[in-house]
Amino acid sequence: MSDQTDKEQFAADLEQRFQDLMQWAVTSWPDRERPVSLEDFDDVRKAVHAISQRVRHPKGEALAPSEGGAQFVSVAPAPWP
Repeated sequence: MSDQTDKEQFAADLEQRFQDLMQWAVTSWPDRERPVSLEDFDDVRKAVHAISQRVRHPKGEALAPSEGGAQFVSVAPAPWP
């Protein structure tokens, strides 16, 4: 297996395990009067996604918009001062 394949597998496993953990937390939440939902994990989901993207793209190369990269990158040169 190549190093890139190992990194991709790790990132995919990380995201899948986090999804499983969120699902378990929602279904096993003990306080039925104040239930927890998947939306309560949005900030943590973004952090886990950022970690997995850092594993996939360790050198910080540009990400596609579908991978969380910028929607628009200005390539126009700055005006002369």
